[in-house]
Amino acid sequence: MPLLPLSIPNDLDRYFYNREKDLKKLKNHLNAVNEDISEQILVTGLRGVGKTYLLKKLLKELPDNILVTYIDISKVYGSQRGKINEELIMHSLLNSMNNALMGDEKGSLRGIYNMIKDFLVKMSLKDYDFKEAGNILGIAVPETSDNYEKLSHFVMEFPQKVVDASEGEIKGFVIVVDEFQLLGELENPNSFFWLIRSYTQDQDNVSYIFTGSISKTSEIVEMINGGNGAFGGRMIQVNIDPFTREETGGYLKERVPEINFTEDGLERFYECTRGVPAIINSFCNTMSSGEIYNAETIKETFFQKMDQITVMWIKIWGTLNEKEKDILISLAQNGPQSWSELEKSVEFSRMTFTKYLDILKNKGIVAFGSGSKYEIADRMLEGWIKHKKEVDGYYPP
Repeated sequence: MPLLPLSIPNDLDRYFYNREKDLKKLKNHLNAVNEDISEQILVTGLRGVGKTYLLKKLLKELPDNILVTYIDISKVYGSQRGKINEELIMHSLLNSMNNALMGDEKGSLRGIYNMIKDFLVKMSLKDYDFKEAGNILGIAVPETSDNYEKLSHFVMEFPQKVVDASEGEIKGFVIVVDEFQLLGELENPNSFFWLIRSYTQDQDNVSYIFTGSISKTSEIVEMINGGNGAFGGRMIQVNIDPFTREETGGYLKERVPEINFTEDGLERFYECTRGVPAIINSFCNTMSSGEIYNAETIKETFFQKMDQITVMWIKIWGTLNEKEKDILISLAQNGPQSWSELEKSVEFSRMTFTKYLDILKNKGIVAFGSGSKYEIADRMLEGWIKHKKEVDGYYPP
């Protein structure tokens, strides 16, 4: 039985496939910091399409004179049980930025690292009284536990100040914000994006990459990069598409040559996976070496092993509350619905319904599709919900 990774593998090169153009494009934009030109980038795409994989490889291959840092908003969101605020994000950003300084063996940035490490301890204790330092890298240090304005100023100024203080050793700072769509759960996400925009427009050596499991036309994309968004369409927007049928065939031939397909079998396999690498991998892991798969055997395998194939969505389903599940079950059962139709189909208050529908949109699980109706963003999730009802007699708990 073949074995393909279902998460980000340690050996990024071994499983990298057919994203060379995207990788080169992103590298070119980020290397512009060497010329004191910073680019802000938005990377979108379906869940499981390989955005995080691509960005991890990108960060690994950037030159040593560019510091890289990575923050996953879903981990912040999960650790706080779905309750995040701007202060938590700032704390996570600063901690991640500071970790980027740890590898400085020469010691030119070690002093900065130690100062920020002490500051982070005080932040965790809700005590920003750092008067003995006065400032770090010329940035005034917050003195009170509730002064978010000063805290945000400190964090936003920090990466450019690190570059300036390195005296040419460091040419840029790249900050990846993964699953950024969850920032929609902030009380005022629009103002948060405008805050970042207000600093980046005056920083020549700091590039942000926002990425999330959303479509390139989602509401949160409009909020950050739409015509009236914080960046007003100035961000470089890169959408990572699923593999085409031909790319899927090439990937299978290169990675799992021991699995054999007929032409109609490969066609049905592609219809099931839609070219999403995470689903391709999980499907392949249920198949047998040496067997020849035609359209019928692909269909049989798909329905027999659906829980294994949809493992990505089953994990996500387990993190949802009952009200979020009720909304998704209604969409799976009744198909795309208008706001009023969907609201009538559930048995909780309008206010509660609005809250959890917004959360599902911010998680990239529900989309506002064509015909001004809401729908489940991924057909695989929709298919799994329906399949559980057909097989078990009830929707997944």
